[in-house]
Amino acid sequence: MATQSDSAELLVGGAYYGGWKRLSVSRSIEQVAGTFTLEVTDRWAGQQAAWPVRPGARCELRLAGERVMSGYVDVAEPSFEDQGSQLRVEGRDSTGDLVDCSAIYKSGQWRGVTLDSIARDLLKPFGVGVVVQADVGERFASFSIQQGETVFECLERAARLRAVLLVSDGAGNLVITRAGNTLAPVTLEEGVNILAGRASFSWKDRYSRIVVKGQARATDDFFGEQAAGPSAAGADDVIDRYRPLIVLAEDHGTAATLADRARWEASVRAGRGNRGIVTVQGWRRSDGALWAPNVLVTVRSPTLYLDAPMLIVGCNYRLDEEGTFTDLTICRREAFELLDGIGVSRLKAKLNHKTQREKRKKGDDWSAL
Repeated sequence: MATQSDSAELLVGGAYYGGWKRLSVSRSIEQVAGTFTLEVTDRWAGQQAAWPVRPGARCELRLAGERVMSGYVDVAEPSFEDQGSQLRVEGRDSTGDLVDCSAIYKSGQWRGVTLDSIARDLLKPFGVGVVVQADVGERFASFSIQQGETVFECLERAARLRAVLLVSDGAGNLVITRAGNTLAPVTLEEGVNILAGRASFSWKDRYSRIVVKGQARATDDFFGEQAAGPSAAGADDVIDRYRPLIVLAEDHGTAATLADRARWEASVRAGRGNRGIVTVQGWRRSDGALWAPNVLVTVRSPTLYLDAPMLIVGCNYRLDEEGTFTDLTICRREAFELLDGIGVSRLKAKLNHKTQREKRKKGDDWSAL
């Protein structure tokens, strides 16, 4: 029988439904909407009515007594066979509509407003709130919806220019934030509380040389090729074969600021290409809190070459016949240090540090730790 520490309940139509036999719940700072998949065989204990879950229904998901998602049912799949009936339910946070739906707002253009103001204007029809947890930066002189883009695509483009992340808080709100710097009061250690772990070190999105090209404002007398902006290059010293990439900056900039952007591009690509997944028992940390993304946790694993604080990028809570587990996706926090437009990168000093450059040349997979 499920206990409070491993129970999962879905609230639909004012009633909670538990007894789920299998589940997978995913939350991440890389996705603006959390997702869930639940499965149950036969009807819930004490429930005589037919399956009450329908697509489009407003719902709330609780794990171990805590709300982790508030949104809508996307898919309901009832089925039956000789052994009985089954229901499979898929759903997402309310912010899932921002991923699916087109961005629409009056003329589609704003002048002299901040990022959170744009977000509130676009999200109001969806009933999704905006929570600001980071400095949203200066006002946009002008910002427009691009033809055909979704709400999330529009906001993500603006957020990238203001060095912030867009995530869900599990309560039906969009959160404007940055990579977390709070260290959890627990340690994950191979052979102690880590059940399994794996790392992936990829060169797929890494390049030996990255050239960032800026833009220059054209005028009646300054246009065409003459209006081409400055450019700057950065390098990933670990990539030892010819792999060039040209990146077009989102905004205007000087050669100096573009050089910072190029260094940042190489660093972030390296950080996001190197990540790991560790599996722990249950959904709660040893201090009683639910595992959550955007928190630092110390990881000690000789097999994964780790002994350092790592950022929890995502949490996948699981339930199956073997019990409850949480898969934690981890990487360097620097992988989510976002650059403010094409301004000065906060990573510049770290990337230029002699020791870090030497470590990168040696090819360490977790070179910035």
